Amino acid sequence: MIIHLEKNLPPQNREAIDKILQQHNITAMDVTTQSNHYLVAVLNKETDIRLFGKMPGVADVYRVTDSYKLVSSKWKVHPTEIDLGDGVVISEKSFSVMAGPCSIESEEQIEKIVAQLVKSGVKIMRGGVYKPRSSPYAFRGLGIDGLKIFHRICKRMVSKSSLRLCRFRK
Repeated sequence: MIIHLEKNLPPQNREAIDKILQQHNITAMDVTTQSNHYLVAVLNKETDIRLFGKMPGVADVYRVTDSYKLVSSKWKVHPTEIDLGDGVVISEKSFSVMAGPCSIESEEQIEKIVAQLVKSGVKIMRGGVYKPRSSPYAFRGLGIDGLKIFHRICKRMVSKSSLRLCRFRK
């Protein structure tokens, strides 16, 4: 639910809105755009939005049915940018390729793949450590040991090139 607040909202009206939100155990996040102020709430249960629409200081109330309400581009002022460090930024302004094996299975495999990725200029490397199979008790991949091997090989291979790419994140 998005509550569009009126401009120059008197404090007593805001307090009344906050009180109703509290009474219904609704947590709302303040969002200010270039021209308006909103309260964005993810509802856990069915709530009658008319309850808020009648309140003084509320310009309008919207029911949001998007799956990802807080990150939907409909309600954001600026596009998302993710800074991975070392000059690698994922955003709509740049094209990013993330590549690596579906399943890290051997040291030799990783050496070949990382060498090719570095040669191709790939800046974000990934690798699966648990690749599920049809049986819940079967998997491929080396688990945490695979991550350690991947990190070690990335550091070694990348340090040989002029690129500073591999980052190990927990």
